[in-house]
Amino acid sequence: MISKLLRVKFHKPPVGKRLRYVRFFSALDGVDGKKISSARMIILSLLAAVTTNGQSNGSWQDRAPMPTARQEFATAALNGKIYVLAGYDVNVHSTALVEVYDPDTDTWSTVHPLPSATNHNAAAVAAGRLYSIDGSTTHVYDPPSDSWILVAATPTSHYGTPAVGVIDDKIYIAGGVSGGNTLEVYNPATNVWTRLAPMHVARNHCAGGVINGKFYVAGGRGSTNAESAFEVYDPNTNTWQTLPPPPTPRSGVAAAVLNNELVVFGGEIPSAVLGVVEGYNPATNTWRSLSPMPDARHGIWASVIGNKIYIPGGSDTPGFGGATTFNSVFTFDASVRGFANISTRALVETDDNVLIGGFIVSGGSSKRVLLRAPGPTVSVPGALMDTKLELYDGAGHLLTANDNWPDAPNKQEIVDSGLAPNDAREAAILTQLPSGGATAIVRGANGATGVALVEVYDIDSAAPAKLANISTRGIVRPGNNLMIGGFILSGSESVRVLLLARGPSLPLGGTLANPTLELRDANGALRAANDNWRSDQQMEIAATGLAPANDSESAIIQILPAGAYTALVRGVNQTIGIAIVEAFALP
Repeated sequence: MISKLLRVKFHKPPVGKRLRYVRFFSALDGVDGKKISSARMIILSLLAAVTTNGQSNGSWQDRAPMPTARQEFATAALNGKIYVLAGYDVNVHSTALVEVYDPDTDTWSTVHPLPSATNHNAAAVAAGRLYSIDGSTTHVYDPPSDSWILVAATPTSHYGTPAVGVIDDKIYIAGGVSGGNTLEVYNPATNVWTRLAPMHVARNHCAGGVINGKFYVAGGRGSTNAESAFEVYDPNTNTWQTLPPPPTPRSGVAAAVLNNELVVFGGEIPSAVLGVVEGYNPATNTWRSLSPMPDARHGIWASVIGNKIYIPGGSDTPGFGGATTFNSVFTFDASVRGFANISTRALVETDDNVLIGGFIVSGGSSKRVLLRAPGPTVSVPGALMDTKLELYDGAGHLLTANDNWPDAPNKQEIVDSGLAPNDAREAAILTQLPSGGATAIVRGANGATGVALVEVYDIDSAAPAKLANISTRGIVRPGNNLMIGGFILSGSESVRVLLLARGPSLPLGGTLANPTLELRDANGALRAANDNWRSDQQMEIAATGLAPANDSESAIIQILPAGAYTALVRGVNQTIGIAIVEAFALP
């Protein structure tokens, strides 16, 4: 089975704009003065996209419907999956059901139900664990035993859909029918709840999110002006600040943070269900209108994985009784061609045969990115059991490094991204990169070897800057130690894609003399294959200006619909050597 190892989103360039191609070489200085020799420089054939300054209003996609129609539940994202907890069913009966959505496979499953049926509950993920809050009763989910463990109860009941946020692995919960304006915080490390400064406006059926270490709460009902209330809590000063109200007063909303913007979805007023979506930007202290929900709903929650917000279920009629199975995904469209995330799997050895991924931030502005180095969780024999990750700028200067991701100074931000590695031995770096070239290097801790991935995620997809493309260099060996680059195309239009596998043209020793290239779909079915690029599509490949420099190198051009694909690089007759795999979106 071919794994989906790389997720890439391509976007069409603006009408009338031209793309330019950039080739450059980069010699990199390593940690402790080590040098990756100039004879083994990374060769990056990078496509720099023309940038626009347009700001996306977002787009919607439907996913596999939730198996059980529900409203007035809670959701949370844990290890790349969405957990939907409790709520009312279509008969307005409370349920203890917990269903789990896997975006990678677009499928649903179930885990052990909550200890008791409930509705208007809350959920949060802190320190890598999923918590359920039912009024004041709090449980934590234990995946190995598929069970719920009782922990300390909140001092105040927060039944009635409170707002929840997580800051520094602590759970903040505000509001509720009984909670009113109460704010409390839970520390999982000590199993203790603490009451903090109350909100200015008491409310329930509200929603919240965290941006830059501050907890924002929007909407609600239960007191005067609750529907339009919007305020932010600063844990450093234990104070609340009133902010400009959202353009549309409402309750029963969902909220989530994407690209440092609080996005508020749906909700209801006494006579109608709303599909309104509005975003608040703390940098400008302003609201803006975003693409409305395809199906207006209230009694919903929103959870983030990567650059997508997932909103299942909810009611499409005022009050109770209209529970649905909808499963909608909201994301900001990129304004220019670029990658949402890019990754390659290969064997990591020592010295010059480490795994190296070079990429460009294009568009003239900086970009917030998350880099990961999965190893222990790569489900192949000989996986690298402890990865180290280094990030260099275009001049070869070390920017930052990480061994075990929980040791990162911004660990909570990594957790909040929904993309935290599943194993503490895997490395991750979340940082702001300036426009230009950058290089990620994956090594084994203490000189260990094995199969690993290098991944780069764009977690600020609404910003003008984009990840232009990736060229990854690694050692190719027989069997499972081939080089694999996967990608996902999204959107309604097919995309013309160029894939390259280069070896003999690289100016270094020990290259793969004759690389082969295969393109497979999500089911593992072969879509195209090539050994020597001139043997097929020669004129079309040459016309791109990106044709390989050596006739033994491989290339494929395909027009691909939305979906998941994988590029595999091997050596002819199981030969061994260093190679590069590349992907380009063509005009």
